[in-house]
Amino acid sequence: MNPNVPFYINALLFITVLLILAFVFYSLKYALSTMNAPAGKKNKYYIITAVIITGWLLTSALIAFNGTLFDFTSTPPKLMLIVLPPVLAISYLSSSTRVNALIQEIPSSWLVYIQSFRILVEMFLWLLFAKNIIPVQMTFEGLNYDILIGFSAPLVAYYSLSQNKWPRIVAVLWNFAGLILVTNIFLVAFLSTPGPLRQFFNEPPNTIVAYFPFVWLPAFIVPFAYLMHILSIKQIVKFNE
Repeated sequence: MNPNVPFYINALLFITVLLILAFVFYSLKYALSTMNAPAGKKNKYYIITAVIITGWLLTSALIAFNGTLFDFTSTPPKLMLIVLPPVLAISYLSSSTRVNALIQEIPSSWLVYIQSFRILVEMFLWLLFAKNIIPVQMTFEGLNYDILIGFSAPLVAYYSLSQNKWPRIVAVLWNFAGLILVTNIFLVAFLSTPGPLRQFFNEPPNTIVAYFPFVWLPAFIVPFAYLMHILSIKQIVKFNE
């Protein structure tokens, strides 16, 4: 854990992770209940989900604690250790028939509402910048426009998916915009880290992702945003409520 990061900033990240976890398990419980799944099947889903998520959070935390990610000069970058597994997980989950069956039971607005968590992410990124821990381009004062998705998520969810006052295509386009913006900040953050691929040379460099708990940004929080956008598009386009 970076000793220069105040407790309240670390706490904000933990709150964000807990919010995501609460959403995942509440949605899972809702979907399984709607499907009238037997108790045994419910428990199986809960246990598998808990083991996978907890296992990955602990694994990525241990990688950070071991100092492995501080080697920014290697090729390929050591950060790939915490980026590639979520990419594979997103690929699997977005095409899984079991996941497809579950998201058919979840109100389509939920997968959009949850993206409001990105307001919290932008808040602690800005607080890190204010403490001169990350560079300005990683915040909404620089090249990070992801906060627009966070603020607009409730509007799109309510008017396009809950009340049907806006065409559903609005939600689809919004999701694509969200994918673009989260990719943008991911690339900006990656190109702000030390090493041969660095393109932003203003100080300080982006080394915070090598520390616990901020390793969960690329390892868990960003992948979750990607997955919610992909599943939301699939749900709106392919499935009927």
